[in-house]
Order: sequence, then structure tokens, then C-alpha cells
Amino acid sequence: MSPEITGEFTQKFHSLAAELSASDLDRFLHAASLIEVPAGRKLIKARMPVDSIYMILSGSLDIFAENKGGAIKVSEIGPGEWVGEISVLSGDGRASASVSTATDVRLLRLRHQAFEDLIIGEGELPVLVLQHLVLLMSGRLSGLVEMLLKLTRERSVAGRGSETEPAGVGGRDQVAYWPECRLADASASFRGFLHTLPGVENFSATDLEKLYNAVKLTLYPAGHVFTLQGQRGDSIFLVVDGAVSQRIHNPVANTVSETVLNVGEWFALTSLAKGQPEFSTVSAIKPVFVASLTRDEFNRLFDESSAIARFVLYMLVKELARKVQSTLQSILVVYGEES
Repeated sequence: MSPEITGEFTQKFHSLAAELSASDLDRFLHAASLIEVPAGRKLIKARMPVDSIYMILSGSLDIFAENKGGAIKVSEIGPGEWVGEISVLSGDGRASASVSTATDVRLLRLRHQAFEDLIIGEGELPVLVLQHLVLLMSGRLSGLVEMLLKLTRERSVAGRGSETEPAGVGGRDQVAYWPECRLADASASFRGFLHTLPGVENFSATDLEKLYNAVKLTLYPAGHVFTLQGQRGDSIFLVVDGAVSQRIHNPVANTVSETVLNVGEWFALTSLAKGQPEFSTVSAIKPVFVASLTRDEFNRLFDESSAIARFVLYMLVKELARKVQSTLQSILVVYGEES
């Protein structure tokens, strides 16, 4: 990348560039390419495959949530912003929203494969990029949640919806079939269990030991509530043996859905994102072995191990991406009912 583009990127993406070493900045920009798109063009189309992430150097873009009934503008973004990252981080590969050029724009284009290569690489670069994306998507998610609440309130005032008891899914009737927790087995094999988690394959023995020492393994009784939807959490959790119930209240449809989180699944990851509430209520139906990592412990590990920091932050940005997707869909539902 030319010195001029490097300087422009450093100016427009100051918070990220200021954290990168000269070699990491060069490595990051080397993976991207410069493109220019005139005003009035659709850069990304909702529900269509996306193969790149874009970083805006100049100009502005409009973001629309779309369905068959029409489109609603959810935001306008400009220099220093990213777009297209949700498709790769959510694992969907398709766009959650349409993006059009409001003006002539100059963008740095980062192909998904190039992004993945950077994220799984060594050193501080992956951690710093992921940390930047956590802040970016937390802000984006907060804006969408605020927009959804506003639309929902307006619909309620207009008399188009009524507050009733949320409809459940009857998951608790299946308690007899809930996975059993084997206390002795889980406790004795926990160290080895950590080795089996996806994403830790390249951890050094030292990093694995740090993670093992930082988490707290606890046998929780039936009825224990780990998180409450809408409240701020202070830990992330990992199911080691048994299972937990994850219940999500959808304020738009006024329903409650329930899923079962099994061995090896993490939850409450958004407790690590600044200002983000819990998006579900998670509880124990039967006794369950769960490992917990507090936010304070993670912050300590963040400074001690780039491998652990990258591992956890990558899970977090993926979770935030999925929350952005689901919130956009809820906005479309409300918008469709209002139209």
C-alpha cells in the first residue's frame, strides 16, 4: 500500500492504527486493496452472498434493512467505519442488510479469506483487530436495540399490539430427558476437557495452564440462574457436563423460545462487551457442571496471553454479529407491521 493510503488509513482509523506496530500496520494494509465506487451504487445487497469487508476512507454509505415489503434506513456511516463484517463473523456468509453509496466513496476492501488469515495469525495484530471490532459492533448493536425499542413503543402506543403473557415452548416439560451430570467424571477430566475445545488447538502448554487456573469449575444445583435477560453480567460460562436452558423473550412477537446448551458450549459472552446487557436467561434444569471466567479474570489474561485473548474475543465478535443480525430481523418485523 502506498504511503499516502497508509497515512489516510492512520488518520481515519486512528484508534486501530495507533495500537498497531509499523510491521503489523503494513501487514494489515497489505491484505487489503483500494477501490472507488460512485454515488448511487449498491455495494451490498441484503440476503445475498458477501465476500469482503470494507473500510471507509472517504464518503458515506446508507444501510437499509430490507424485506419483501420494502426497506428501512437504519444508519448512515462514513470514514473510519467498517461494513460487511457481519456476514463473515456470523458464519452466514450472506448480507444482513443492503448498503448503498450515498456519495462517491473510497474504500479498503478486505476479502473474507484474507481477514480469516489475519485473525488466526500470531502476535498482537489479531487481538487488536478483534478488540476494535468488539467496540464497533457493540456500538452498532446498541444503536439497533434503541431503534427497535423505539419502534416497538410506537407500535404499542398506536394500539397495533397488546401486552400478553409471553407464549412459551414447553421446554421444561422435558426435564425427565435432561442430560445427566456425572460429577466425578467432569471434575477429574476437566484439564483434559479444555484441550478438546475448538480454537485451542494451537495453545501452548503455558496458555492452557493459564486458562485452567483462571476459570472456576462449579457444580450448580437445579434452579440456579446464571444470567437474566436485560441485566448486565460479569462472567462468561462454559458447560462442562450436563446442560443448561437458554430462554429468550422476543419483545416484538411477545414469545419465549428455549434452547438447550450442551457440553462444550459457551454462553453470556456479551458480558465482556462494554455496556451490553444479557440477551437471554440461562438456568440449570438439573445439576450441571459449569466453568466460569469473570470479566476481571479475562482482563488479566488479556494482558498475559494473546492466544487466550484472541480465542475469547473471536467468540465474542461472532456472538455480537449474530445479535446484530437478529435485531435487524426484529426491526424488519415491526416495520412490516407498521407499513
